[in-house]
Amino acid sequence: MKNVFRLVLCAVLLVLFVSPINLVFARAFNNDFETGDLTDWEKTGTAFDFQPTWGDNPTARNRGQPSEHQGDWWLGLAEKYQGPVKGKALGQNPGDLADGVDAPQGTLTSKEFTIIGDTMNFLMGGGNRAWGTAEPCCVNLVIDEKVERTMTGNNTETMTRREWDVSDLNGKLAKLVVIDNSSGGWGHPNFDDVHQADRNGNNIPWSRVAAVDARGKLALTWAQMKKYY
Repeated sequence: MKNVFRLVLCAVLLVLFVSPINLVFARAFNNDFETGDLTDWEKTGTAFDFQPTWGDNPTARNRGQPSEHQGDWWLGLAEKYQGPVKGKALGQNPGDLADGVDAPQGTLTSKEFTIIGDTMNFLMGGGNRAWGTAEPCCVNLVIDEKVERTMTGNNTETMTRREWDVSDLNGKLAKLVVIDNSSGGWGHPNFDDVHQADRNGNNIPWSRVAAVDARGKLALTWAQMKKYY
């Protein structure tokens, strides 16, 4: 009976290993918040209570600084509009400001992923309050609890495409941490649409990153199985 089980197990694992994407473990990362929620991210504090936000809210209130977000959803921590369905049900309107605007603080940490690209790019806006200062508002790339890269906005609601060189970090497990530790003026970050890219600047599908991560999980699972069978 044990031999039969081993044969079946080997056949299943063979299919999973040769598949381009392991459907059990590989799931694309919520890199642009188009789920309309914080799937794949974990928040602390209250700064992210009404995130992600929907649509160009700065323009809706005539701010003169369009968000330039990708898709429908993005992180805009001064905003309090969660879209035409949830937002409307909660009595929110396009352009509404968050309670206390810059007062709330908190962090948002992504799930771990493997760095396989040469660069990482993303949309960044909001306050210019750097990591290492008293009240940072930024996004950090963290590996083994160490901040390896960091970026801030430029004191405008308008996000622009920013980039890190991560070629020296290839193969490492990393997390993104969006930080709002300020309650002063421009005490909020804006963030959206993060990608890894190859040496030619072509964005790498997150499904490929997830497949790399899945291979590691499969290897661990197989090692555990061999221990008992």
